[in-house]
Amino acid sequence: MEKRIKFSKVLQIGLLLTFFLPFFPKGCDSKKTEETSKTDSTIVANNTLKNDSNELTKGNTASDTLKTAIVESVADNKDQMKVSNEDGSLSTELSKKSTILKSLLRPNDNYTGVASLIDYFSLLRLGYGLGLAFILWLIALIVKLKDYNNIFNLLNITGLILLFETHSIFNIFNDTRLWGFWVCVFWSTGMIIYDSIVLIKIRKKPTKAN
Repeated sequence: MEKRIKFSKVLQIGLLLTFFLPFFPKGCDSKKTEETSKTDSTIVANNTLKNDSNELTKGNTASDTLKTAIVESVADNKDQMKVSNEDGSLSTELSKKSTILKSLLRPNDNYTGVASLIDYFSLLRLGYGLGLAFILWLIALIVKLKDYNNIFNLLNITGLILLFETHSIFNIFNDTRLWGFWVCVFWSTGMIIYDSIVLIKIRKKPTKAN
């Protein structure tokens, strides 16, 4: 029985480590839409300026000033495109500092579970299921290390329920979950089933002894 309890503790630690897997996509669709709309609006503005420039040139007006305005408009659009490519999240800033942090937080520009947690906590978004599930599973590990009882199992079950309520703040309209999220779900489900079986066997032991 001791081996089973030790294996259960390993499963709990492994569950927390699954948060280093890709959970949510980078959510670039909305950014592409914003970039497209900005580009379209800039093109319309530039065409309008060019038409005005042609009319003003015919009337021998200040065309040089208008050309300068067109160049500045294009430059501003480029600056806006650069800003839109940066989501400004804490995990993004941390991943820029080293390749190790990038592989742990933002592999292929996706968000790992830990990266999502960092951004949630930095934005004070503790109400999200992902953050609460992680906290409950961490507490369950502490309880499991001290005393193998039903409390940690209830915490794990609650954490699993909250995990399903998770919504990605990066792509809220298309709540896509990557393979790492489902590994976490199946891992936690399997662990809960395993712990429940072990707890039932522990309860039956005193009965057999009597």
